Amino acid sequence: MLQKILLAISDSPDSAQILESGFTLAEKLGGEILILHVLDPLVPHGLSAVGSPLVGGVLPMIDDRVIEQYIAARNQHERAGIDRLQSYAAQAQARGIKAETLQNYGDSGPLICEAAKNWSADAILMGRNQKSLLNEILLGSTSNYVVHHAHCSVMVIQLPL
Repeated sequence: MLQKILLAISDSPDSAQILESGFTLAEKLGGEILILHVLDPLVPHGLSAVGSPLVGGVLPMIDDRVIEQYIAARNQHERAGIDRLQSYAAQAQARGIKAETLQNYGDSGPLICEAAKNWSADAILMGRNQKSLLNEILLGSTSNYVVHHAHCSVMVIQLPL
């Protein structure tokens, strides 16, 4: 039975569709949810690379000021994610659904599978953004990774382009 459903969301506005589907499923089955948001540590969060004239403007110049700006932007992004997760959990609880939240930095696919296993999820609900064939081949896809590596059932919702 599907009693523990992990909802893997992103920063995308399309996450509302995943949330609503997860809420509805949890309501119908009397289950609980874990809302997971994975932050990409490689997203620059405002890190600006200024070219050095000593090397033809190719390599980035990174100084203490740029690092401080990066850390401040990253912390702000992390806090916004936590606030959003708490808002989603409050929405679930208002509908009578037991909800937990988790946010972490890392590679989305493996972290989703790890969180599902650690939480003993019965199912993972996540979205899929259609990538070009070349991007899919070169970069892979989070949903494809999860479908092939999760210990439990995975429901993939096709999101609009």
